[in-house]
Amino acid sequence: MKLDHGGTSMKPSKKGFKISFVISSVVLLSVLMTLLINSFVGYQAEKTSLYSTTQELNRIRSDELSRTAQTIILSMKQTVRASAQYFTKEHSSDEEVQEQLDFLMSTDTLFNSVALVDKSGSLRAISPRNSDIIGQKLTSQASRQALELQKPLMSEPYKAVTNRLILLVSHPVFDGNGSYNGFISGTIYLQEPNSLKKILGEQSAATNGSYYYVVDAAGNLIYHPDPERIGENVNTNPIVQKIVAGSSGQDEVTNTKGVSYLAGYSTVPETGWGIVAQTPKQYVDQSTKKLITSMALYSLPFLIIVLALVLWLSHKLSQPLSRLADIASSLNNVDSRGKEIPEIDHWNYEANELYTAIAKAFHIMNKRTEELSFEAQTDPLTGLTNRRTMDAILGLWQAQSRSFSIIMLDLDHFKLVNDTYGHQVGDQVLQFTADIMLSEKREQDYCCRYGGEEFTMLLPDATEEQAYLLAERIRTCIEGMDCPTGKRITLSLGIASYPNEVLSIQRLFKNADDALYQAKHNGRNQTVVYTNASELTITSS
Repeated sequence: MKLDHGGTSMKPSKKGFKISFVISSVVLLSVLMTLLINSFVGYQAEKTSLYSTTQELNRIRSDELSRTAQTIILSMKQTVRASAQYFTKEHSSDEEVQEQLDFLMSTDTLFNSVALVDKSGSLRAISPRNSDIIGQKLTSQASRQALELQKPLMSEPYKAVTNRLILLVSHPVFDGNGSYNGFISGTIYLQEPNSLKKILGEQSAATNGSYYYVVDAAGNLIYHPDPERIGENVNTNPIVQKIVAGSSGQDEVTNTKGVSYLAGYSTVPETGWGIVAQTPKQYVDQSTKKLITSMALYSLPFLIIVLALVLWLSHKLSQPLSRLADIASSLNNVDSRGKEIPEIDHWNYEANELYTAIAKAFHIMNKRTEELSFEAQTDPLTGLTNRRTMDAILGLWQAQSRSFSIIMLDLDHFKLVNDTYGHQVGDQVLQFTADIMLSEKREQDYCCRYGGEEFTMLLPDATEEQAYLLAERIRTCIEGMDCPTGKRITLSLGIASYPNEVLSIQRLFKNADDALYQAKHNGRNQTVVYTNASELTITSS
């Protein structure tokens, strides 16, 4: 049975854009978006690659400088150790000591000065000669440590009596009997030309802003392209903190001046110093932008050619589609009924296929309309007619003054099924009940899902006796079969007829519901026929 839900008037269609314009616009937008996306992705990928490469190159550079610094430091320690062995001999005069220090300075360029300090801490001799400080007692922490510990040491940067910022490399001096006589030291003037600068290399301002620096184990700068910063403690720098902890590697860092760098860093095992080689992140970003810009400029002529070709092809492709659109538009006219669709023969395979599709469109549309109508009239769980459609059928029968009976069915103790076995099994029980109803009904009857575990059967032109016989067949069939729970389940049923002195559908359902309630009240698993307002007939159980 098909139900007529009425029709709606069609509003005049709005004029849109031509398909040729749409295709051309979409193609143009797609090409531009692709270019932008590729440029953005390329920029990000290139930037990431350059970041990684720059960090790796800086790490390699710092490793090389670390090995060089290690060699310098070992040479310094070896030099003062050898000199200390020479001064184990007794010397008759300070002049001999001075001559030996002068000889050491003339043959070794590692130190800016060398000095011999006696066990009281007084400066006995120094080269280059400086008579103003000979005999002075050295009070620096580095000198005190050398005297107290009596072992080889390398100091942190400090201000000497000459007011220079220096590093002190010292070795104890013992006499032939093993008695401590003082120490010999070599000094490096950190803010003046020295061996570190000569061997590590003088740094000029690089075009990309890259530079390297050296810190000691306490985070003090002992080598930097800016001499004014030598001696500054930069231990707040995250990379310097890693160096102090003994780590080597590469990372992105913001230095103590607030500038972001891509850095590689290595430690000098002999001293715990760290060497950091770094490049400003801003320079890498600028280089990436220049590279992407150059690539875009080189690609521009080819892009213009491709874009022109694509626009021409889109225009050619849109021609048959425009004709098909005109044909489809003409099908809305009443005058076009019965007319054949004009033939279209085009080199475009898709256009020909679309022509075939339009010819089939109305058939498919009608078929789909029927499917949607069926879905709208059917309960999705059981496949029975839904309540909305049931109301429409009853309204139609009432308008036709047609006599009919209804059976209301309700599963007994269905809540217990859901509580015991779960709602999934409960749904299977509902489907099981619906299948039996469909198998027992007459061809002209309707089986409906009324709600929850309640069902309704609409029996056109059926008497109460016929309705009762059908209800009993269904009841006994369900009673005699195992349901999806593996156990038996029962039904209570109520029957009412129309018109039978009933003036409304609402009253009809009230009568059937009263009969169903009486069946439940009388112990369930039985059929009750409603006879009048004051009496209910219990037929069987």
